[in-house]
Amino acid sequence: MIYDTQSINSMFRDGAHAPIYPLIANQITEKFKIKTGTAIDVGAGPASLSVAMARITQLKIYAMDISPEMIEIAAASVKKEGLTNRIKIRKGDVHQMPFPDEFADLIFSRGSMFFWKDLPTAFQEIYRVLKPGGAGYIGGGYGSAEVGKKIKKKFKNKNKKFHKSSPKMNIDTLEKAVTKAKINDYILTNDDSGLWVLFKKQDKCIF
Repeated sequence: MIYDTQSINSMFRDGAHAPIYPLIANQITEKFKIKTGTAIDVGAGPASLSVAMARITQLKIYAMDISPEMIEIAAASVKKEGLTNRIKIRKGDVHQMPFPDEFADLIFSRGSMFFWKDLPTAFQEIYRVLKPGGAGYIGGGYGSAEVGKKIKKKFKNKNKKFHKSSPKMNIDTLEKAVTKAKINDYILTNDDSGLWVLFKKQDKCIF
């Protein structure tokens, strides 16, 4: 979706997306049961999903975004929520993540995937940064059809300049990127919750 700067700032102030993040955070934790260790929120924006995850887990979370403006908004949001000891803001590009190999137990992202310039490279980087046994939850959507309808209606009512212009991606494109990145253990979903890929990094074999 495309907004002017005023609309973007208003969106974050008013919390129009607020119902999405606790729902998706619960879906992530229910799926993988990863509640401790280190996590990365890729394309974190204002860090709303990071905050939601911090509230229901004991994870140390790195909220990473490439945009300096989003970094400032995220830092302010995390400080306001009193979570500066749990969520660290990091500027970075998914195509060259500023983390060492096997760093994170969990990597998640909502919405940024549609803007990545090179999907296979991005997934290769995410897989590199995951620890063996770690998991990725990447995609976009509102978590449920009901929540999605409410959010869209709220935007249309509040933002006169609101218009839908989302980058398009189909499930085949996503699957090709994941397989090209040599990720084998994955599940693709394209339903009322959105378009998502869930995967785990295989544990190292010790002989």
